[in-house]
Amino acid sequence: MRLILAACAVFAASCFSGHGASPTARPEPEGTNDEPGAVLEAFSAALEGGRFEAAYALLSARWRARETPARLAEDYRSSGSVGPDALHRVRALLAAGERPRRTGSDQAVLVIGAEDAARLVREGKVWRVDALE
Repeated sequence: MRLILAACAVFAASCFSGHGASPTARPEPEGTNDEPGAVLEAFSAALEGGRFEAAYALLSARWRARETPARLAEDYRSSGSVGPDALHRVRALLAAGERPRRTGSDQAVLVIGAEDAARLVREGKVWRVDALE
């Protein structure tokens, strides 16, 4: 199985089996708009600031089905420098004006490294972080 960026961290969540909240729970993102870059910025800022409930609310239903806010915090804290480094790269790209490129009406991607990318999906009317790999 491909190792998710921030392997033992926040982004490894897509590799874990489901021990999270119901995928039908759809918390609405706070302080974001209908732009994938704004959601990715809010997500990375929330993680960096230790606001794991806020970060969790910005995850896709697929990812929330495998995570809980507590598990997200545990993964991030146990990631060593990998998780914070990945977040720093995402935030630096966004600060430099880079934006996720829409790859379809309901998908967007921000390339953050040679083989690494942040992937977002539109669920209903809002964008959600689906993976950082």
